Amino acid sequence: MIEFSVVIMSKMSIKCIIAGLTLLLVHNSSGQQCNTRSFQRLCVTDGDNVVLENERLSMTISKTRGQISALYYNSRVDNGIRSTNLLRGGGSGYYIANIGVDGNSLTVGPTIADMKITQSAELIDLAFTHRNTSNWPINFEFHLVLERNSSIFYYYSIHKYLRDGYTVGQLRWAIRANADTFKFYSVDGKRAGPTPTQQAINSAQSVQDWTYLFADGSVYSKYQQISANEDINTVFGIYGDRIGLSLLQTHKEWVSGGPFKQDLTTHTGQMLLFHEHSGHYGTPGLVPTEGWAKVYGPIGFYLNDGQSLSQMYSDAQRQLSDEEKKWPYQFVTAPEYNAQGRGSVSGVLHVDGSPNEEWVYLILTEPHVDDPQLETATYMYSATAKENGEFTIPAVRPGTYKLQVIAKGVVGKYVQNNINVQGNKNNDLGTINWNQESNGQLLWQIGVPDRNSAEFKSPPGFPSPIPNLEEYRKFGTWLRYSIEFPNDPNFTVGVSDPAKDWCYFMPMIKTPGFPDQLNLVNVTQNIQPTNWKVRFDYNGSSEGTATLTLGLAARVRAGIRAVINGQEILMLDSFDGPVGDSALFRQAAHGIFRQQIVTFSQSLLQEKNLLEFTPPGAVSQNHRDRMVMWDFLRLEVSN
Repeated sequence: MIEFSVVIMSKMSIKCIIAGLTLLLVHNSSGQQCNTRSFQRLCVTDGDNVVLENERLSMTISKTRGQISALYYNSRVDNGIRSTNLLRGGGSGYYIANIGVDGNSLTVGPTIADMKITQSAELIDLAFTHRNTSNWPINFEFHLVLERNSSIFYYYSIHKYLRDGYTVGQLRWAIRANADTFKFYSVDGKRAGPTPTQQAINSAQSVQDWTYLFADGSVYSKYQQISANEDINTVFGIYGDRIGLSLLQTHKEWVSGGPFKQDLTTHTGQMLLFHEHSGHYGTPGLVPTEGWAKVYGPIGFYLNDGQSLSQMYSDAQRQLSDEEKKWPYQFVTAPEYNAQGRGSVSGVLHVDGSPNEEWVYLILTEPHVDDPQLETATYMYSATAKENGEFTIPAVRPGTYKLQVIAKGVVGKYVQNNINVQGNKNNDLGTINWNQESNGQLLWQIGVPDRNSAEFKSPPGFPSPIPNLEEYRKFGTWLRYSIEFPNDPNFTVGVSDPAKDWCYFMPMIKTPGFPDQLNLVNVTQNIQPTNWKVRFDYNGSSEGTATLTLGLAARVRAGIRAVINGQEILMLDSFDGPVGDSALFRQAAHGIFRQQIVTFSQSLLQEKNLLEFTPPGAVSQNHRDRMVMWDFLRLEVSN
């Protein structure tokens, strides 16, 4: 392996370095220098821009900004693609950060001080190091890696603490593709189709941030294309008639918020996005502390060709499966990544003595992490259990961890401390038996504990040009709440159907939404408080304690009050964690999950019972965007 370091200096200095670099490249069999775009070999050339190429693709990268200005693909089905720049040019593959420095908000990108070329006969790694730490106070470098005869170029970055006073809202790397070439997208194989044109966006009515009402009555929002966040490994991309560019994410150990984190993927402008960190859907900001370092990625950008969008997307999914087998990538030599010294954790997970019938997520966190949803600084390693309960969490850096387990249909979570991981060894935990939380006899339950509100009724949203959207992913479901539930839900246990009679969110006022938005559905604003009712029978003992457990899938600046047969049992103005996650208004079925447990005397129960939920205090028009989103409700009584 040969390394070269190039510092951005005067043109004369650069020429001298290039001359020396050229001699080294020519006289070492491990590498060749690109002269013209030929798609015949793995090579690199260094000038005002650096060109990185192999048999399948070629890219041109700015040495001062680290931006990719040109990307070409050696298509096997379309000769015209070979001479078509797949990007918009002028720095379309770029990095942007939304940060805070000593209390001031900034949007910055890297300025490159050093570019290091590491290459062998099998790969070339370009490392770009950020220099202007006065406005972006972090030790930051990012890498672009290309292997011989591969249709993938990889990206990863390394961040290291520099000083206090630095916070992060978003870190992302984006590609703006050629609009004439890339006309389609696919988020998950179902949400797939033509991308709305910029001309259509410009002529549409803006009804919310990045949300547009077209003349045909449909509404498009980039939030309708958030990732299939529950998948540990994901693929999404942008596509042309016979060309595809997919983003492959394998083992998302770096993700802030854990495996349930959801984020943007693609949107108008032929954008393809990789978020290293973002605050979307309630994730807290990142605050590096002394000694902090983190590697984000690698991720892969996969170029392919085919006869249809579905064919190219399926091929990208196949490639993702191949990438899973390569993790951790051995070409990353940074000690922070520790590619060759990782271990694993395995075992069998049973719930109440047998495998869980639904999904089970297992997450390894640092010992101090109580809630993976709110963790941003450290790595989290995740896996799902098989149907028989077996699991393996692979590629874990050596250390001591906390195992946290979440399962569909199971209230609460399982936690096991002091999980030790040694390099190149597996820690077999044997059979873990997780006994569900129980507070007595289950009287009734509404919904399924899964940190998601999708099983409940959604008022109809506006139609969208994006196909196969669940109703909650459509804009404006909240605007028709008063139409679907004019008297608020009035639910009778054993008679009512949660999918028809219980709304997936509870607003604080009768007509949630801003007046201009309400006008779109001919609804007149009504700021009266909501009052939700659950009716149920009870013929048990009046002695003992009843337990009401509320699972909330999201929240926006709201609390909740509960009253049983006229007696208040809960008054909650706020919750721990972020004040809002905007899940409802950004077309999601969950944000930050919270669980609230309330106990009260069974003497409050009668033969016929009325449980009511209302806002915790007086409401006004300022509550038009305040709500909670339901996961489940459960009432138990002591045995």
